[in-house]
Amino acid sequence: MKYNHKVGIRAGLCTIGTALILLALPAAAQSPSPAQARQWCFATSRTSDDQRLTGCSAVLQANPSNALALANRGEIFRRKGETERALADLNRAIDLDSKDAIAWYNRGIVHDDLGDRDHAIADYTSAIRLRPDDAQYFNNRGNSYIGKNDYEHAMADYDRAIRLDPKFALAFFNRGTAYREHGEADRALADFDMSIKLDPAYGPAYGNRARIFRDKGDRTRAMADFAKSLELMPNNDRDAFARANMYFDGHDYARALEDYDRAIKANASYAGVFNARCMTRAILGRLQEALADCEQSLRMRPGDPYTLDSRALTQLKLGNLDAAIADYDTALRAKPELDSALYGRGLAKRSKGDAEGAERDIAAAKAINAGIADSFARYGVQ
Repeated sequence: MKYNHKVGIRAGLCTIGTALILLALPAAAQSPSPAQARQWCFATSRTSDDQRLTGCSAVLQANPSNALALANRGEIFRRKGETERALADLNRAIDLDSKDAIAWYNRGIVHDDLGDRDHAIADYTSAIRLRPDDAQYFNNRGNSYIGKNDYEHAMADYDRAIRLDPKFALAFFNRGTAYREHGEADRALADFDMSIKLDPAYGPAYGNRARIFRDKGDRTRAMADFAKSLELMPNNDRDAFARANMYFDGHDYARALEDYDRAIKANASYAGVFNARCMTRAILGRLQEALADCEQSLRMRPGDPYTLDSRALTQLKLGNLDAAIADYDTALRAKPELDSALYGRGLAKRSKGDAEGAERDIAAAKAINAGIADSFARYGVQ
């Protein structure tokens, strides 16, 4: 889900002409003059976040009770990821001026950033009471409701946001995402289509629409949308991972590996991507690199049966039969009907001369998945 952050900074009483003159100059190394501080704090455009922070801080040094300066500085702290300082400023701003709808709205975003959905919803509700015709407030509250798995209230807010602003691409995207997560694929697809029509440069809409096409079995359109998403957002690790999985399922392991590399380069915090790359590298014969990936995945998610299964395949291809059987045993204790682990263990037992144990494991694997032998043949193991 995405939040709308377009509202936030408000102007003071400075004139536009003065703003253009002042902002054309480089930022001063020393403390700004009072006039320049006000300009930086309250100008509505052509002011960097650092300038605004400096300006608002100078204004507040002269007048600690300037509610607008507190609200603007709080929003800058939020943008910089300093949520506790943002919250302190916005708390004080609202105490001083409880009719400032934007301050309530921005504090709602801070609470969302902190994972506090209940306080976020309360703040968005206060903003809505003061400004009931602002679609952005309903959109963000809808996202907070989704964060609480309150689908009914979320959909009502998205619907209201779209009624207030029928060209609000982000609200269509968020509602479409909610539809998809609740199994309403056709409604989701319609919303993603509209979101893309209204904002053709918004990458996540292509990525989520790709997932609808993928789930419907339309590989061509899914791949086209993932390509567009990654063109617009090259560091989108989730879409790179999703496309890699499609390549993997289509047995295009070289392209899958490229996208797993891309996903990990963008975000190396997800164990599942390392496991997927381990498996892919093992299939391609890059066995030492595969082992390194599986080890990393297991450090992040110890005891995961799927990663143990991938590492076992790697050990099997390396000829380390005892190590492979040990990993398959551990994986099967956690997931007794893991067909690939049963079949792989059967092959390892056969290589060690345990014909009876091999036949038992292989038969059990084929009972779960009749095509398991074909899969292992593609992996280079028979």
